[in-house]
Amino acid sequence: MEVPVEEAIAALSTFSLEDNQPEVQGPGIWVAVEGGATSSPIQYSDVSAYRLSLSEDTKAINQLDALIQEGNEITSVLYTYRSCVKALPQLPESMKQSQADLYLETYQVLDLEMSRLREVQRWQASTASKLAADMQRFSRHERRINGPTITHLWSMLKLLDILIQLDHLKNAKASIPNDFSWYKRTFTQVSVQWQDTDSMREELDDLQIFLSTRWTILLNLHVEMFRVNNVEDILHILIVFIVESLELNFALLFPEKHILLRVLPVLVVLAASSEKDSESLYKRVKLNRLINIFKNDPVVPAFPDLHLSPSAMLKELSTYFPKFSSQARLLTLPATHELPHREALEYPLHWLCSCLHIYYF
Repeated sequence: MEVPVEEAIAALSTFSLEDNQPEVQGPGIWVAVEGGATSSPIQYSDVSAYRLSLSEDTKAINQLDALIQEGNEITSVLYTYRSCVKALPQLPESMKQSQADLYLETYQVLDLEMSRLREVQRWQASTASKLAADMQRFSRHERRINGPTITHLWSMLKLLDILIQLDHLKNAKASIPNDFSWYKRTFTQVSVQWQDTDSMREELDDLQIFLSTRWTILLNLHVEMFRVNNVEDILHILIVFIVESLELNFALLFPEKHILLRVLPVLVVLAASSEKDSESLYKRVKLNRLINIFKNDPVVPAFPDLHLSPSAMLKELSTYFPKFSSQARLLTLPATHELPHREALEYPLHWLCSCLHIYYF
């Protein structure tokens, strides 16, 4: 028997809808959707009812994201490092008898500053090992079938970018070697009265090598990465992803674009320094495509007062990676001071617009 619509509607008014009555269905939960997101507010957590085949990848991505967060803090520590040697007091000639006490107090002050640099040294060594291990997972044939996800690629690139920026900061900060030379001098004076200083001297020597050698972090990463074979495949995947992202004009924000531009020359050097046939890279990515990218952006912002030049990086890294030194066409790219006059006049406006988008929007 059909019920007329009017009676059905009238019957609805007889139902009690008091607030204290139980609800069969709970309140709706907002679902946020972000196109092209490379981070997860819930850390890509998985539950047993909906377990996916990507659990291994999500675990690795979470580990890389945690390292990225730590790396940003480490980078801030190194970027804000300022020399404290000039602030240390100097004794007049009449108080030279108190020189030993001054050395001890100076050492205690500088040791606190050097502990920050030791933390940078320890973190980069641990991070390079973990990043290399993550890349090496894709050297297995069964892992190369589908390759890493886009989110996984971005996590690798962001972490590699942090290591590159740390290396650049370490090379650019003149205050770091100045403070370390004072620290080593005061250690020599105060350690005369101590016992069992061999381990401290060894740690001091390791720190000196780390601070005085240019591109130490990158060289360490190279050693960690090539402990296994076939790691070139993931390097090629990363390079192809960067080149296609830049060429196809993907929806990239300026910080994301600059990450790709900072990382690309390093990946090219690492791939070309492989024990395998280095020319295999240029079969997948033509050399002209790389040259055009480097020519279009001869200067890449790294920090508000520091920048990187991809062509200058290629030339400097060629001395540390002899196999790459044979790439004459890449090494003949003009550095920033070698740009033609017309390009030099036009480029600063383009670079300034990029910086304004980074620091003011």
